[in-house]
Amino acid sequence: MKIKEITSRSRRDFSATYICEKCGHEQKGGGYDDRNFHDNVIPKMKCLNCGKTREDLGIKGDFTETKYNAWEVI
Repeated sequence: MKIKEITSRSRRDFSATYICEKCGHEQKGGGYDDRNFHDNVIPKMKCLNCGKTREDLGIKGDFTETKYNAWEVI
């Protein structure tokens, strides 16, 4: 899964539409805008349609910028 579009944001929490890189299925979900979420959680997200993850497919995602730096208190 990868983020297709962030639909709302409150500090580091966000709601987004995710899209499967294998079958194209879209699903809504939440997230947290930090390095751990982008680097470790998203690659392990399973598609509800085909059940595949980025790790299963061997896809290394693009580097996603976070809105705030890790040391910033919001």
